[in-house]
Amino acid sequence: LPDLGPYDRFRVDVPEYPGALASSDYGSVLAEPPAAGVRYRVEEPPSVDLYTATEAMEALAVAPWHADGADGSGVRVAVFDVQWFNAEALSEELGTTTTQDCEAHRSCDPAMDTLRPRYTWEEGSHGVACAEVIRDIAPGAELFLVRVNGLTTFENAVEWAIRNEIDVVSMSMSFFNNSFHDGTGALNEAASRLAANGVLLVNSAGNYRYEHWTGVIDDLDRDGDLDFPWGSSYLPVYLGAGNASLQVSWDEFNNCGNTDLDTLVYDSDGDLVGGSSSVQDGEADSCSPIERPSAHAEDDDWYYLRLVRVHGGAPVRVGIFARGNTAYDSQPGSMADPSSSPSTFTVGAVRADGYAHNNAESFSSRGPSRGGFDKPDIAGPDGLSTRTYGPTGFYGTSASTPAVAAAVAVRMSAAPGLSPREAADELAANTLGGQPTWEAWDGALGAGRARLWDPHADNPCGAGGAAALAPLLWWGRFRRRDACWL
Repeated sequence: LPDLGPYDRFRVDVPEYPGALASSDYGSVLAEPPAAGVRYRVEEPPSVDLYTATEAMEALAVAPWHADGADGSGVRVAVFDVQWFNAEALSEELGTTTTQDCEAHRSCDPAMDTLRPRYTWEEGSHGVACAEVIRDIAPGAELFLVRVNGLTTFENAVEWAIRNEIDVVSMSMSFFNNSFHDGTGALNEAASRLAANGVLLVNSAGNYRYEHWTGVIDDLDRDGDLDFPWGSSYLPVYLGAGNASLQVSWDEFNNCGNTDLDTLVYDSDGDLVGGSSSVQDGEADSCSPIERPSAHAEDDDWYYLRLVRVHGGAPVRVGIFARGNTAYDSQPGSMADPSSSPSTFTVGAVRADGYAHNNAESFSSRGPSRGGFDKPDIAGPDGLSTRTYGPTGFYGTSASTPAVAAAVAVRMSAAPGLSPREAADELAANTLGGQPTWEAWDGALGAGRARLWDPHADNPCGAGGAAALAPLLWWGRFRRRDACWL
């Protein structure tokens, strides 16, 4: 078996596989590897994009829209998340909601048992906080809380959203190791199905700017070690004390087995403190161009990742998520799935306090994506107050994403004929910024800081709907600067 680290779930692309924990129209997830001869891979849990809402309402200038009755009414918004512990305790805050469990049944129809998370990585209330933000900004929206804890359940949730005519999905999670995060793979295919059926997936860009490196490397001196562009066989990574995990993948998801890599992690004294040695064999039942090195860090300090080529001779394009700062952080391409998909509306983060003039949060993932797409699409406010995380305690693209999703719902409720994508494009065409003229797409802010315009302006930025804005959009890559914001 490959080196699986802490993971104990396995994906087969066979619906209704006997004994499956969960099944979708596209595959099943198992507690143990399947019988010999059935190809499988690890089904990894998603990572919530949390860096460690009244501020969002102020940053987005929602109040006059609420005063006009535009509060998200008539819009169906779903939150896809992995952590829903004790959501019922905030029923007064969240109002009327329904919960859907996409692992309990393919239909997602069963209600969640939020008091008994099945897996340790589902313990927490991240999804509850996201729902709180949406309820504050779009109190009239019909709100659905959906348990999504892996690729298979995401596929189920996608089909549920399409069947139930959901307008907007807010998802503040990242999925690793299902693709090279270049817009391909099963997760991005599912995101494309949502878009094709008129459902807008608003997804967090992630908080991985300093935790990421990507580039083409080769064994230049033929000593077996891959050499980084700075002339060393080591990538310095700053890790906190305790057990740490890293993600290493290379661009061979469609031809796994061409290259087999092992990973080693050393401390500053040169002592080996971790690594991984999965076998990449294209003829085996399981083959993924992935290594998941784990390491034990005695202290907060710099550690050193080394990549060893077992077989293969060509240069290889590698992507590394260190989940700790890297010395040579590669800002572009630091988004996972499905934020890397051209079908999503991807959101970066800007601190709400001083929103109009702040740059993107330093940790907010940068684009373009590894596939060359201009991501993120837009930025939204973080540093929000919620019952779940306390005063101004909800940070990261996890917080900015539901804020932007709710702003889309508010705009839709003011113009019932507007589609979710058209409403999102209006936000992207009319972002708040400090420049008086046109400005190109930005790798950190996308089209700019999301903000609703003055609904009572003589010539409001969004007047006339998306069709009137079409000459301004140029695929949403530019934003207009008018004196129409509040």
